[in-house]
Amino acid sequence: MAVPDGLGRRVATGATWVVAQRLAVRAIGLASTMVLARLLAPADFGLIALATTLAGLLDALAELGFDLALIQKRTATRADYDTAWTLTVARGVLVAFVLLLLAGPIAAAYGDDRLVALLALLALGSALAGLQNIGIVEFRRELRFDREFAMLVWTKLGGFVVTLAAAWWWRDHRALVAGILAGKLLGLVLSYVMHPYRPRPCVAGALGYLHFSKWLVANNVLGAVRARIDTFVVGKLAGGEALGIYSVAYEISSLALTELIMPISRAVHPGFAQIAGDKARLARGYLDVFAIIMLLATPLAIGIALTAEHVVRIFLGAKWLATVPLIQVLTLYGLINLPSANTGALYLAIGRPDLIALRGIPPLAALIPALLYATGAYGAQGAAWSLVLAAIVGFAVNIAVLRREIGVGPMALLRHVVRPAIAATAMGLAVAALDRAWPVAPDLPALLAQLAALAALGAVVYVAVALALWRLADRPYGAESNTLDAVNAWRSSHRGGAS
Repeated sequence: MAVPDGLGRRVATGATWVVAQRLAVRAIGLASTMVLARLLAPADFGLIALATTLAGLLDALAELGFDLALIQKRTATRADYDTAWTLTVARGVLVAFVLLLLAGPIAAAYGDDRLVALLALLALGSALAGLQNIGIVEFRRELRFDREFAMLVWTKLGGFVVTLAAAWWWRDHRALVAGILAGKLLGLVLSYVMHPYRPRPCVAGALGYLHFSKWLVANNVLGAVRARIDTFVVGKLAGGEALGIYSVAYEISSLALTELIMPISRAVHPGFAQIAGDKARLARGYLDVFAIIMLLATPLAIGIALTAEHVVRIFLGAKWLATVPLIQVLTLYGLINLPSANTGALYLAIGRPDLIALRGIPPLAALIPALLYATGAYGAQGAAWSLVLAAIVGFAVNIAVLRREIGVGPMALLRHVVRPAIAATAMGLAVAALDRAWPVAPDLPALLAQLAALAALGAVVYVAVALALWRLADRPYGAESNTLDAVNAWRSSHRGGAS
């Protein structure tokens, strides 16, 4: 991405750190799920999914983006930081209060009294999260994602240890909420240990923050409903066990989006903000990032779909095989979302947070009726296909907005998709052929060997075809060259840190 001197390298290094952070956190999460799936029942996951979805919905609705406002400000003062912290604390307390108010009615609606205690504990977690040190925003503001990496990985690891210990002792859903609370508490402590800033109450300029956040609130409402409504509908219409299976399938299928795309978007937002005044450069920068997303995420998503049965048997066990067809449908949902994944950072950078909100209306309008009908008729599978429909609508909307705002049309995007699509198709054919010729193994060591072989074959074929196509095209500037630059930047940073 063409950005001011030195910034491109810092963005690339930052993106690499954020991806590494997400992969480390996901590795811990998968290890946790692998153990918990054998200690707990699908219904336990369904119960926690329902409670955490409600808490996450309220948290998203109240997310006002104060950290983004600080990043956008070229010269943020102490009063800015203190005001952002004060508003964040108030937000956490408000979310906790609303969760406590809703605990009884939600438990009655779903006929499960255990939700009262679960939601009360999650309310405590929201309050703890609101107290975090606002100074850690500087990690992102200064593209110091290595510091954020350390903080989040240690937080996840602490929650993981507590969850496993509690699961071994209790053997029920309480272990999951204990791990969530432990992670929130550890994150709070680490935020003050790792950054010297000490916030204090202040409300100077609060109206400015709220003005910045008004469209983010609208987007949060739409986005939260769009992201969480399937959980409530599946839980109500298909039952707790179906919800547990659906939730785990969604988590596995979304690896490409959550572990690569969202971290990249998080890392490039500060870079986009610095070149927002030049739409031509911003368009080039957006296409560069889009190309890298497609190059990296497409093979990961297709690989997950092709090896879903092996992944489930290894990490979850045979009792979770019902997740396999759901994983494959939801992977398609993730693939369709890839071209739209980085548009939020772009719209924020050009000062149009309203576009983030408005673009969410058409897909939500398509999702709600489809979800209610398809889930009632076909269960969790119907819910998964409803998400695919909504993703198609959202993709069309984002294409139209990109063309209008920065002059990036469908053909410009298509040019950056051709080589990854051909390479991913070759990879998929090779992996599918080997999978058909090699029956699924009956024991864990053989399953691990099969999965490793399938993954290795897919990686070799994809990289070989992608590089061959790039060289045949005379090594043009694009995703391949940017990815190599990012790897080299990370290696240089790593050597510098080691010295």
